[in-house]
Amino acid sequence: MNRTELLRRSGMWIETALAGSLPPPVRRFMRIELSMSLAYGVFYASIIPFTPVVMRRLGASVDMLALYSSLVYIGSVFTSFSVVLMRRRRTINLIVFCWLLGRSLFLLTAFIAGAIPLMVIGILLMVLEEFAVPAYTRVIQKIYPETGRGKAMSAVRLGMVAVILLVTPLAGWALDYAGHQVLFPIGALFGILATYFFMRIDLDEGQLPPRETKTFADLWQIVRTDGNFAVYLFGNTLFGLGGLLAWPLHPIVQVDRLQLSYSEIGFLGLIESLTWLLSYLVWGRMIDRRGGLSVVRAITAISIVTPLSYMTAQSLWMLIPSAVARGMGMAGFELGRINAGIQLADPDRVTEYAAIQSTVVGLRGLLTPVVMVGLLRLGVPHNGIFLISAVVLALGWVSFGWVKAPLPTDEGFGERRKLRYRWPFRRRITRL
Repeated sequence: MNRTELLRRSGMWIETALAGSLPPPVRRFMRIELSMSLAYGVFYASIIPFTPVVMRRLGASVDMLALYSSLVYIGSVFTSFSVVLMRRRRTINLIVFCWLLGRSLFLLTAFIAGAIPLMVIGILLMVLEEFAVPAYTRVIQKIYPETGRGKAMSAVRLGMVAVILLVTPLAGWALDYAGHQVLFPIGALFGILATYFFMRIDLDEGQLPPRETKTFADLWQIVRTDGNFAVYLFGNTLFGLGGLLAWPLHPIVQVDRLQLSYSEIGFLGLIESLTWLLSYLVWGRMIDRRGGLSVVRAITAISIVTPLSYMTAQSLWMLIPSAVARGMGMAGFELGRINAGIQLADPDRVTEYAAIQSTVVGLRGLLTPVVMVGLLRLGVPHNGIFLISAVVLALGWVSFGWVKAPLPTDEGFGERRKLRYRWPFRRRITRL
């Protein structure tokens, strides 16, 4: 057996271990998505974590940074508008247009030396990325079967997060020595490359049907008539409110109460990132067995650990459960949100349901900082806000328990489990 054959079989075994035994067309889609996610990981690691830091060094005030952190949710708020525009347009065309335009904007950072233009570009990127979420959800519904969607998506995102973990330190070094006018355009090129990889997905949508959604009132009608989905949105709102309410207080606890060093804070970040990476393996399998709603409810319960940890923390070690919970939540939120939306939606109106869900995410992101500031001005102590956060998360967990959702059928799971643990050289693997 030559080296090429050995690598091919090993790759097939890893794919089967992560995603199960999938039909050849689905496996091809997963490989395309994986290549796209690897390139996107470089784009994300090179630009997204460093944009606020660069803005600050270019002269951005604290108020401007706060405004930026709030306005990044504007894209989610206006996601519903994309469904109205999609009435006469093909799904993948809209995704490619949004991604290509948004990521190409960072090529302009080679000529930008001011905080305000960089903030505008960052906000436009987030708007366009969120604008494509409903269409991307529709593509995911089409290219992956229900019984293997969770593991396929988790395998793709596992690769993306691994790249982010590897590239982020290198990007920080490049930013110190070359500056954002070199690093950000290079990262933009990888974002464009990721879009090119995505264009290789050959999704035959057939004859475009006339979409039912013509106005925003049609979207509101979905919420009014589908009470089950409305309860889910209510639980989602409580989950986001509870998770974000005390988030601005975390640095205060780390620095003022515990007086942690940068190395100790970095240690917590490392635990969070590693948990984020490994949790995809858990959530993907849980989605295939019990559906996306079960993952959303599970991460809501796990998230209660974070405010309770910060409320009672007296040392670094008491924050480790919070780091683990945050990592699990980061991995589960995207997978759970997309799959829960597909699970609860009318199969012919997945884009509309995804748009409504994204809009709710955006609105809660805009309103939560206002609620926190209001509580502080009313005299609520920091530990009181942590306690309120935990209670709201618990109410969200209860609300999700009232939502009814079908469980995914998985007739071939037994065979996939056999393939998952079989050493690749003990059985013949068909060449794809």
